[in-house]
Amino acid sequence: MRTRAVAVVALCAVAAAGARAEEPAGLDDAALEAIVSAVESTATAVDRSWLYNDPARAPAPGHAVGFMRGTYGGGSPTRPLAGNLATAGALFEIGGEVGLADGLSLVAIGAQGDNGAGSGQTGAMLGLRWSLLPRTLRKTQLVLSGGVLRELQGSAGAWARASFGHDEGRARFAASLHGERLFATGRDKIDLIVTAGATFRVLETVRAGVEYVGQDLEGTFDQEAEGGPRHLIGPMVSAALFGQRLSATAGPALAMGAGQTHALGRVALNYQF
Repeated sequence: MRTRAVAVVALCAVAAAGARAEEPAGLDDAALEAIVSAVESTATAVDRSWLYNDPARAPAPGHAVGFMRGTYGGGSPTRPLAGNLATAGALFEIGGEVGLADGLSLVAIGAQGDNGAGSGQTGAMLGLRWSLLPRTLRKTQLVLSGGVLRELQGSAGAWARASFGHDEGRARFAASLHGERLFATGRDKIDLIVTAGATFRVLETVRAGVEYVGQDLEGTFDQEAEGGPRHLIGPMVSAALFGQRLSATAGPALAMGAGQTHALGRVALNYQF
């Protein structure tokens, strides 16, 4: 409704200006660009096509994105983040992100799954996300975020993340560096998680691609308290529906490292309010 109102106001302004100048009916390129910019500045498309990578776009102020993720398979320590390598069984996540100001949003996630001992536990993640680049740079995005978390094992901690995104024609690329510190004895001083991915638009609303996750990478260079590095790679496909307000993504993956190799799968739904 808000977007339509903006477009109507812009059209009326242009029409009035044309009438005063007694110009022929129609819109010049500058007028059309102004209308499109006005509409796009309040656009609410989800456009979130990743399973593991952190989205590099934040909701517009006053808008929100609700999401659900389900993961099955694994056997590694699990945290309630997009980049985890799954639990010993099933993991269910539900959360949302709310635009607070231009480029600033609040994100909250709750997770239900099994801890390392196979017992059902609840985790949570809370933080702020800040988009550093202006919206005029539509092809490239950079987001810094951070906050607090409680993993399924019961330990509390703090986290920070840098997320990068870039669109080039039909191709889309993403990468992120995530670090966290858990306030518990016997844990690493810092845990590092890296994600990367690339997708290609195969249909107007369908994308297909591949994603990678590297967890506990600090163990590559130093003694690691949680079993060593783990890696995940897998294909994925996503579809944007209802004017990109609803996004559905799914795909299998293969997790390797720390003395084990196993398959897992994940599905995700996002909806823009």
